[in-house]
Order: sequence, then C-alpha cells, then structure tokens
Amino acid sequence: MSTLKAKILLLKELLALKEVVDKGSIQVAACENGIKNSNLSQLIKNLEERFNTKLINRNFDGSQPTNSAQLIYNDICIIEETLNKISEKFLDIDALSGSMSVWTEEGLFGSFIMKDLSEFYAKYPKIRLELLMRKEPNISDMDILIIKPKLHPNIHGTVLFKFKTHLKFYASKKYLDIHGTPQNINDLLENHDLCMVNRYMNLPEYQSIIKRAKHLNTTSDSLALIYRLVRDGDGITVFPSWFEESDKNLVCIKDLDFEYEMETQCICRTEISESPKVLAFVNFFIDFCKGHNVPIDIYY
Repeated sequence: MSTLKAKILLLKELLALKEVVDKGSIQVAACENGIKNSNLSQLIKNLEERFNTKLINRNFDGSQPTNSAQLIYNDICIIEETLNKISEKFLDIDALSGSMSVWTEEGLFGSFIMKDLSEFYAKYPKIRLELLMRKEPNISDMDILIIKPKLHPNIHGTVLFKFKTHLKFYASKKYLDIHGTPQNINDLLENHDLCMVNRYMNLPEYQSIIKRAKHLNTTSDSLALIYRLVRDGDGITVFPSWFEESDKNLVCIKDLDFEYEMETQCICRTEISESPKVLAFVNFFIDFCKGHNVPIDIYY
C-alpha cells in the first residue's frame, strides 16, 4: 500500500470495523455515528475484500466479529487511542480551561477520586474542579454527576459511562481475631455486629438483612464513618468488591449466601456531553476506574 489515499481508506475501514464490534450491530453503530447503514456495511465489505477474509457475521442477534476480526481488534484500538491523543494535544486551549462542577458520593468513592486528582490537574492545569458531595445532586446546576441510579431515581441525563460493582461483607482482621469468622449468613446476622450506611438500608435488597440482624451496632449517613468504624474493629459492613485491593486491613468474608450488585453512572446535561472539558474528566475517571480494577462500560 503506497498511496496516501489508500492508507486513508484503510484507516476509515478499520475504525468502522471497531465501531461495529463495539456496538454489536451495524445498525446501532451507524445510528450513533450519523452514518447510513448501507455506507457502514460497504466499509466493512471493502475491508473484507481487501483482506480476503470474512470479518463480521451478520444474524438476527446483531453483528458478531469473526476470529479474523478479533485478531486485528487490539491493533485497531491502539490506532484509535493514538488518534485521540493527537487530537487532545491540539485542542483549543480555551476549551480546556475554566471551572467544572462535579458531584459524587461522599465517602469512600469521593475520597478515592481525590487521591488521583493531582494527575488530572497536571494534565489540565487550566481546569478548576468544583467537587460537591454533601449537597443533594441536581442535574440542572451541575456539569457532571457520578450517581447510583437506585439511590437517585429521578435524576436523568446523558450517560457517559457506567459500571456495576458487586457488594460483599467486609470486616477488619482485628474484629475477626476477636469474634471469629461468620460461617454463613445466618451466623453473621445472629451473632455478629453490623455497621450499615443508612441509604443502603432503604434499598429493598437490604431489607431482609436489616430485619434479621440481631446486632445492628451503628448506622450512619456517612460511608467514610462506617469505613473507619469497621477498619477499627467495631463490626462488619458491606463494601464494593474492588475494595479488597484498596485496603489490606479489611478481609472479605466469603462463602456467605449474599449477592448484590450496585450500578453507578456518570451522567451530564445533554447539551454539554461533547464538551472537551467533560470528555477530559471522563477520560481521567475511566483511567481511574481501570487503575482500581473497577469494570466499566463506556457509552460516549
């Protein structure tokens, strides 16, 4: 391939393939990128002819990548990431300056984010973040909200990404050394001390636990307070599963008949979803989640 035109066409076809693989459907990929279905299909067909191999299996469930497509998928991701990095370097500096308001849950998650903010400020020194945690979130006067939909069912906006976290019971080594490890969920609820966050207790999924618990030591609006109490040996609580790698003093209590999943979303007002400042923070947050082994689904 010697001509510039041929290389540009190949790049376009490769990126089209990645979109179809990511979305799982030619129709969805075309719609989200403002392309006609027929045009996107033609790009895939051209790429298949170029490589003389089938790349997409089309069926009633959508579009599935073949083994050949999977072989080159990671290379295409690297190409797209490189293009994004080049674009970021030449963004209008005014678009990456000024203030931006961000709401996130008070406590553990908010504290974790703040630990990594120095990296954000180093990369975007002209952006000032206004972080709010205690005020009730309101999409009309915030730029970005990181919320749990079950706790805030009336807040809606453009979803930039979301992730689901498995919640498990945790206690400190100190507590378990003194009181022993619960053998099952009945043992835990009958014989051990619980420290719970109030807003979690209001969820239907927690009602059976709360009703059966004999020793509800502490309840609090503050997740950070519950964390300190449990870390100091005052009881057992429910934390996200990715917490295991964040605090070596806490022990996950396994083999309990308890399974719960909490979804978190990052949303913004629809009119600013393409703002360079918003995208800069979202990219930072995605890197943050990946760095803490939090599985994440990206939508923007």
